[in-house]
Amino acid sequence: MHYNPERVRLGGVLSPPYDVIGSEEQEALYGRNLRNVVRIELGREFTDDVPGERDRYTRARDHLESWLKLGVLVRDPAPAYYVTSHEFELPTGGTATRRGVFGTVASMPWDRSLLVPHERTLNAPKQDRLTLLRATGVQTSPVFALAADSDGLESLLDRVTSGPALLGGRTEGELGPEKHLLWRCDSADVVRATASALATARFYVADGHHRYETMAAYAAEVRSRLGRDPADADVAPTLVYAVAAADPTLLILPTHRLVRPAHGVAFSLDDLWARLDDAFELERTPDLPAAVARAGEMRASHHAFAAVARDGAAVLSRVRRDAPSPRAALDVVVLEDEVLAPAGVGEQAVAAGALVYTRSADDLDGAVRGGEAVLGFAVNPVSVAQVIAVSDASEVMPQKSTYFYPKVATGLVLNPVLPMAE
Repeated sequence: MHYNPERVRLGGVLSPPYDVIGSEEQEALYGRNLRNVVRIELGREFTDDVPGERDRYTRARDHLESWLKLGVLVRDPAPAYYVTSHEFELPTGGTATRRGVFGTVASMPWDRSLLVPHERTLNAPKQDRLTLLRATGVQTSPVFALAADSDGLESLLDRVTSGPALLGGRTEGELGPEKHLLWRCDSADVVRATASALATARFYVADGHHRYETMAAYAAEVRSRLGRDPADADVAPTLVYAVAAADPTLLILPTHRLVRPAHGVAFSLDDLWARLDDAFELERTPDLPAAVARAGEMRASHHAFAAVARDGAAVLSRVRRDAPSPRAALDVVVLEDEVLAPAGVGEQAVAAGALVYTRSADDLDGAVRGGEAVLGFAVNPVSVAQVIAVSDASEVMPQKSTYFYPKVATGLVLNPVLPMAE
């Protein structure tokens, strides 16, 4: 299912996935176009809502039904793959274009899934998505996956994107304007070529663990309701957006850490260093940007963190050593276990809200100066290879370890699944 190019301009109806839409952006998307997919993906809530009778989930269902009747959305008559081209602004300046393919995989528990995860999930987002699925019978946002060993995928994408696109449009992204193009691949030879290019691939979840687990739970409900075999792969398959794992446009942005003031927590760089017992080197820098740059230079040989406190900025570092597992080799794990824990920010403190996360290193400086935090740590991003290594080892990353940029737009392709009413 997708928007009808004869009825809408694609740029006005796309949105980010639900988990990165704030209240201000939600309002902006509502105002951008009356048919914006945010009305389904993350609809407004009202004080007089009645759960199950009149709420954002029932309104999402009503929007879908109306848009289908009006021809705003169309459901293609035959199965197809869909290819997308996504042009976006780079954090370092300039632009890049990432290409991927939409398809589906069976919605099964992780131990029987074609997808390999790298993180744990929380119950609240899954319950929200499950309620939306039950109401609409449509998966709105795809799972973003990395396809390793996908022989021939790049040449296939070259072939498909050389022809005219089905849909196209521009949106305002996180860092600037973005351009989206979508192609439908339903001819027999292209379908065979696509299936062949993906047949040998191993798929790793980049983003969308909650979405996949929700689809698996929903598919299990449908199988039970209809008396289907639990292994029936054709029931409510999951929409996946796959990109070659070796694609150089795959970007993972870092998520930095702020430490709130609390009893027993290190209150300065000097206090922090004293607690580390010379396990780390501390190199003072003129300011935080200089520390961030220096930590980036050291990442190949050292675990290095740019730190800021009221008494200045510095780089904390230690030489990389052989680690007992791929997870243990991650910078964020070393930061948690070897820096934050001695600083008084252990598991209990983290659970109590001692850590705040931000994607902007500038926020670290501001929070420390304003007294909202006593310490700020800028981390280097993980690599795609590290995500794959942790996944292959059946391990999970700490919270806020990965932020794949840019997010896959919601509304390019919707995935109709078997409604519970059927």
